[in-house]
Amino acid sequence: MKATEIDSVLVKDVMSTPRMTVSKGETVSDVISRMKKGRVREIPVLENSKPLGLVSYYSLLSRRNLPLSAKVEHIMVPCPRLEEDMTIISAAEELMSTGVRGAPVVRNSKLVGFVSRTDIIRIISNMDTLRRRQVGTIMSRAPVSVSKNEPVRKAQILMKGLNEKTLPVVDEKGGLIGAIGMTEIMDVVWAPRASKPPNEVRGDREPADVRVESVMNRYPAHVAPDDTLDKATSVMLSKNLSTVFVAEEGKLVGVISQTDIMEQVISLRPREGVYVQITGLDVEDPEVYEVMYDLIGRSMKKIDKIQSPKVFSVHVTAYHQDGLKNKYSLGARLTTEKGTYYSKGSDWHLYRSLDAVLDLLEKSIRKDHEKQLAARRRKQNLK
Repeated sequence: MKATEIDSVLVKDVMSTPRMTVSKGETVSDVISRMKKGRVREIPVLENSKPLGLVSYYSLLSRRNLPLSAKVEHIMVPCPRLEEDMTIISAAEELMSTGVRGAPVVRNSKLVGFVSRTDIIRIISNMDTLRRRQVGTIMSRAPVSVSKNEPVRKAQILMKGLNEKTLPVVDEKGGLIGAIGMTEIMDVVWAPRASKPPNEVRGDREPADVRVESVMNRYPAHVAPDDTLDKATSVMLSKNLSTVFVAEEGKLVGVISQTDIMEQVISLRPREGVYVQITGLDVEDPEVYEVMYDLIGRSMKKIDKIQSPKVFSVHVTAYHQDGLKNKYSLGARLTTEKGTYYSKGSDWHLYRSLDAVLDLLEKSIRKDHEKQLAARRRKQNLK
């Protein structure tokens, strides 16, 4: 399948039957039981076969005190409702923009299927444009990790901040020795409280006596930087993973996630301008987003003179509160027609931090461009 053909693939071509659903009025206890039994991460909430929202790991973890008798409609999160005849790229954009990993497919407002990121990446093996790309050109570098002796609570906080569901576990030399996922964390956090009131779980319960080593997977799936994207997605699908680690000579050098792959799929659509995604920013003021989009737009225009930008994503983490003031840490990734670039930055001022991150991306692209020009000149001089 060529890049130009992907826009002809429709949601109905890849959608699956929802493995599990819950109905409005059912309890948190019901949904937890089904999620653990079915090893699913998100469950649609229905009312008379009409999707109302989703209950996910994150919607559970974000609640500080959660009675098991609470109704699912009180903790569900909004989700897009995809149409059968929507293109796969449009569905991918909907999932990415709303931050969910799957969404109901409807016909006449009633549930007829479900599309997840996993369903979408299954088509990678048929896409010549993507399947042969090397993992090293797509992976996220310098991944956040934990050590085996750190508390599970730290892994939980990192996952929430990074919007990831799996973290690598490394030794003191950076060697990959394990993985800890949201499933293992939820097995710890979902334990009932010993104190009153009864029948309650706490999303922020402090499992001080539980260390990463005691719950981690000691045989983490991994690929090499020079492996193909086809191999990475095959590992994801065969092991039902959302993230695969990248190791070289036993040392962790990166991660490749479904998010990384979805961005590659989205980048294939011909469009005017760049697809932009901002995640992690917990503010409701539209002016903040307007300023950020303006800064991003100006930077993309500069970059477009060198390389055509396709997809830009930035994740914002606010931390280290000083009174009412936050420090912002930003991680950005830009996919262009020629490759993928990364940058990080932090500052007490959100816009200043974003500006610095964008400046680093522009400098990296200019540096690569200058190298390419120098290589061409050398080649011409040899003729």
